[in-house]
Amino acid sequence: MGKKTVLVNPPLWNAYAPHLAVPLLLGDLRARGYEAAAYDLSIECIDWLLSKAALTELRDKAHRRRAVGLRDEWARQRALLVAPAAIAGVEEAKARLKSLATLGEPEVFHSARRTLRDALWLISGAFPDCEFDLVSNTSAYSAESTAQVLAATDDPDGNPYRWAFDRMLDRDLFLDPSVGVVGMSMSADTQLIAGVTFLRMLRDVRPDVHVVVGGNYATRLVDRWQRRHPLFDYVDTVVTGEGEGALAAIVDGLDGPPSHGGDFREKIPGAVWDDHGVLLRTPRQSADLSASAMPAYAELPLHKYLAPGPVLPVFASRSCPWDCAFCSIPFASNSFRQRPPDAVVEEIHRLRAEVDSPFFMFVDEIMSLRTLRGVAEELVRTAAGIHWYGETRFARGLDRELAELLHASGCRRMNFGLESASQRVLDLMRKGTRIDDACSNIEAMLTAGVPLHLFVIHGFPGETEEEAARTVAFAEAVRRLSVETYGVVHTTWGGSPFVLDVHSPVGTQPDAFGVRIEPPAPEDDLSLSRNYTTGSGMSQQDGLRVAETAAGSAGDTNVWFRAARDPLAREIEEFTFLRASVGAPLPETPPVPLFDWPPPDPSARLALDPEVTCSQVPWPATETDTGPASALYHPRHDRFLQLNGKDANWRELDGITWRELETWLADRECHYLGADPAATATLLVRHGFLVPSRRQAEEVAGRLRAEIGIAVENRDGVHCLTNPVTGVTVRLRGAAVDTWHRWSSGEEVGSDPEVTAALARFGFLYRGPADARPSRPVYAQQGQVV
Repeated sequence: MGKKTVLVNPPLWNAYAPHLAVPLLLGDLRARGYEAAAYDLSIECIDWLLSKAALTELRDKAHRRRAVGLRDEWARQRALLVAPAAIAGVEEAKARLKSLATLGEPEVFHSARRTLRDALWLISGAFPDCEFDLVSNTSAYSAESTAQVLAATDDPDGNPYRWAFDRMLDRDLFLDPSVGVVGMSMSADTQLIAGVTFLRMLRDVRPDVHVVVGGNYATRLVDRWQRRHPLFDYVDTVVTGEGEGALAAIVDGLDGPPSHGGDFREKIPGAVWDDHGVLLRTPRQSADLSASAMPAYAELPLHKYLAPGPVLPVFASRSCPWDCAFCSIPFASNSFRQRPPDAVVEEIHRLRAEVDSPFFMFVDEIMSLRTLRGVAEELVRTAAGIHWYGETRFARGLDRELAELLHASGCRRMNFGLESASQRVLDLMRKGTRIDDACSNIEAMLTAGVPLHLFVIHGFPGETEEEAARTVAFAEAVRRLSVETYGVVHTTWGGSPFVLDVHSPVGTQPDAFGVRIEPPAPEDDLSLSRNYTTGSGMSQQDGLRVAETAAGSAGDTNVWFRAARDPLAREIEEFTFLRASVGAPLPETPPVPLFDWPPPDPSARLALDPEVTCSQVPWPATETDTGPASALYHPRHDRFLQLNGKDANWRELDGITWRELETWLADRECHYLGADPAATATLLVRHGFLVPSRRQAEEVAGRLRAEIGIAVENRDGVHCLTNPVTGVTVRLRGAAVDTWHRWSSGEEVGSDPEVTAALARFGFLYRGPADARPSRPVYAQQGQVV
């Protein structure tokens, strides 16, 4: 048939596995006899940015650009510090992360992930006010403002995607004169700036191409528009709801004879288009799932996704029959329907043979008990030999027999929306689940050996702080129970603050939930979430605080190392699932190695480790210091160190003795948080920045002491300790707090041996003679005395 269609998935989407939408639509078009191709621009762009060539160019860009403030300068300096290690190691790191063998090699995995983190920090530091990661990213432009989105499309200096697209887009694919339709799947707001940037560039070179945009996010976005929006400068048709059939009808309409007295789109379900400044719409229509085509994953660059497998998305049902108060899924996804289990499993068999991967994820919004049983029975009956995971809800029928069937079918992770451990809050949410059922379901699944993941919402309107704390305690108790009682080590949980979506029941019926919605700023015309106030329970700010505390954040205590800034700080669900599938352990935070000091021979020569990078930064090391500081980074040991003092050329330290080092530091007034030259020198050696001529890597014997410069913050009764050099944060409660106080005051008698061992393992205690204490109070980055 006539015009060729190219389907595009723009950044930023999942970097670890394919997105279902584009290969599903590609399979649908081809099954109907249409010529079509796929372009996963998200993974192509990420793979290119995470390359030696791109990172080298980004390093030079970061070096040249001027920062727009102190926070931005921090990011720029951090980028320059990590650049050499990121550039040298990024290709090997990607290869390691894609290998199943790496899951069983914790040190190799941590090294690869650390290199990837450094590469993402380098990308961030090359652009103003940018935090680039593989889940979401921010830049100087807001995706909630039409004006800013449009401005970003033509700014390669401020928009990472425009900069990248100028260099890596496959233009030949779109300059092909046979291409008449370009379809873009826009499923999340993380894709908006990149997607519109691509469409503007496409319009510049191919104004004749008919551009179609669809997806969950696009559906929710255009619902609020009544008149023509500027994005229609780059889009001809938006398909709301489901795209199977509708996209083929658009191709037919463009190929067919001109319509007399109307527009061909009037017959296309879910279409939205501009008619002289007014948006016209047609009703949505649910696709026939029994006729679903197989996703064409073989057309994607499967070798570029950053996880082993690949883990292939499949679906057994669509939409959700429930109407939870916080959720907008039913609004954008038509009615709930289920596919025949035998068709689902047949598709899995065919995909496994075609792609040669035994790993699958069900991306259903909810797998009902009927779906779970049907699919599991068919997988067992046909001896599929796969591993899979999906999401369901707590329900009375999920008993031990069904749980064992799920495990036998290859289920190695099941996500549950716990949301809250309070029945009162669940009822406020209109969740339709019971805590009693949750407890019995959890027991059944863990007995069967199926790891769980629990989703939690912090701060739903009306929830009290006591109820929020009870939910966190419940989730933690489930995780411990899973490990300690059932030996299921891959159970996890994660929480997020409540977000008021305008299409959710809370958003459409705020009075029913005791909520007063605040209007957005006039410039935030694309925002689909709202700030709000409540008449009872926690405030919106309280929910954010509880979520931050539950996530273990210790606050802004370190310019180089903050959990919120580590783009790979948390395990990705694909990796947790894969670990459970192959029996690999969860990656623990690696211990902090401390090296022998002072050198056994005082006359031994010291030198800066060749891997260490260093630079002068234009801010003092602490709030009470003046003048610039030195920043050092050791990539192999993952150490950042900031020292106050005059201009210091650290490369001079080649063949210097211990006494000469102390003199060198004193002459330059170079110190760590007020410590004297001897203490600063020992810190440099202890953390591997300076090495003797003969390295002695074994830990030094001697009395344990508290490390200097530890930042301490008390949040809601939880003591958070952060080591500014290693970036490791630990949370202490109860008797563990007393143990830390004893060590930090030099009175170790009565300390808990288990807590002491953990503090030493992660670098909060070290062995050796006492360092000189700082000569004045140590200040954390935000100024609190510690």
